[in-house]
Formats: sequence, structure tokens, C-alpha cells
Amino acid sequence: MRFSPGLLALLAALLMAGCDAAQPSEPGTLVVEAFFRAGQPLDTLTLRQTLPPEGSGPSAAPGADVRLTLGGEDVPYREAAPGRYVPSPGEERAAQPGTPFVLAVNWSGRQATAEGRIPPVIQIDTARVRAPGKPVSTVLVDSLRLDSLDVPAEQGYIYPIEVELVWQAPAEASELKGGRWIQTRLRPSNPFSSRVIDFFLQPEATFRERTAATGAGRKRRWEGVYAVPADSATAPLPPHRLRVGLVRADSAYARFARTRGAPNQRDPDGNVRGALGIASGVAVDRRTLQIGD
Repeated sequence: MRFSPGLLALLAALLMAGCDAAQPSEPGTLVVEAFFRAGQPLDTLTLRQTLPPEGSGPSAAPGADVRLTLGGEDVPYREAAPGRYVPSPGEERAAQPGTPFVLAVNWSGRQATAEGRIPPVIQIDTARVRAPGKPVSTVLVDSLRLDSLDVPAEQGYIYPIEVELVWQAPAEASELKGGRWIQTRLRPSNPFSSRVIDFFLQPEATFRERTAATGAGRKRRWEGVYAVPADSATAPLPPHRLRVGLVRADSAYARFARTRGAPNQRDPDGNVRGALGIASGVAVDRRTLQIGD
């Protein structure tokens, strides 16, 4: 049986298309997330890959070669779970303040590196909470319909609660790139979920440590405000838990924190060359407070 040249060309094209479809898709962009906590054992670092908007499947980045150089000593990592890497057995150690580090990742033929320094430890000395004697009136907006001209709004009540955090600044000069930065966080167990348009809240902030309000000696202060909902104008303060946190890090972490979750930015700013993401030394302290009866 003889086939026409046109039919042979069509069959060849179909076979080539089938081969192309059988080929695995190219891996996405590598995303690194590694935080080395001052004074604490080295923690798990996460590697994942981006997926196309219409893509599906696992986002972990398995099979990477991960090495950390901490203070001139090499610390190899092993994969504990897909995309999650921990120091190899016998290589566990703490991230001591002031120690420089270099992280190197080889994944799917791609190289990614980042460097930084472990900051001084941080500790919350005092957390002062001030709540008003009664709730305040505010206008609540349905945030799901903010793009509509017919924005539903209603009268509501909240308790705006002020929190002051006090900590000590290090005595030594900063060795961190871009200076020392602070991130503060207030996380109530029953947060106020509606959009507040007539009251200013500041449940978190990121700023240079040297710009914080000063107290006696090397004390630094920050004041924030969060809110919890109230049922009526006479409702008592709802009992709840408040988690407060302080993070000290360098300017790369500060950029990452400020741009993470930004509505006009797909990926937060990072410091990893050859990939997306962040590898940063951080000093962290947290407390959980019981507010109300």
C-alpha cells in the first residue's frame, strides 16, 4: 500500500505532537523561604515552584541540593518531605547572633544563592494594653462589594484597643545590611473582620529600629491599635486572647514583609539571586495575652 506524501506528512506531525504532549512540562520558577532564628536551632526551609495560572499539580520543589555556610562552616541539608529541607543528621546547630551566612540551592539545573547575617536576639520587656470603657460607633462596609457604587454600609460598634510594646535595642552597632529593622504584630483571637472606614487601626508595622520611640537607656517603644467587635453600644469588652510579636531583621526582610500580600504585587520583594523568595536571619519574640475577664 502506498501513502501519499501529504498523508505521511500529516502522520508525522501527529506523532510529533503526541511526543511533545508526553514530555514533562518545564519546572516553574524556584521560590525559597528560609528563616534562621537568632539563638535557635536551624529550622526547616521550604522550596517550592511557581505554577502557571491554568496549571495544577504539586508546587513543592523536590530533589534540591541545599547547602548553608554558617560562620564559615558548611551545613548540608536533607529533604525531610517534598520541598521541605532540614539539616542533615549530625549537622544540627544554632544560629548564633552576629554570624554571617550564605545559602546555596541547586534545583533542576538552576542555581540560587542568598546571604545575610543573624541579628541580635530580641525580647519583649513589657506589653501594655489599654481598652476604652465602652465601645465606639463606627461605619462598617462590606469589603466584598467595595468595587460597587452601591456599597452596603451599616452602623456598628468596636472596641479599639491600644497596645504598647517595649524592648531593648542592642548596645553594639548594627552589622546588618541596611541597618536593623523591626516588624510588630498584633493578632487577636477574634479579629474585627469588616472594613473600618472612619477609624484608624495599626495592628502591625515595619520600621527601622533606630526610628522607634525611645525610653530610658536603650529602651524602644511602639504603639499599635487593633479592634474587636462589640454587639451593641453597651456591650462589655469581649474576652479574647491577643498574640503580640516582635521581629528584628535586616532591610531585605523588611522589604519582604512590606510587600507580602500587597494587592498590586504578585510576588513580594526578596533577596535570593536566581530565584524568588527570602532567606533571612531573624530574631523573634512572641507573647500571648488574655484580654478581658
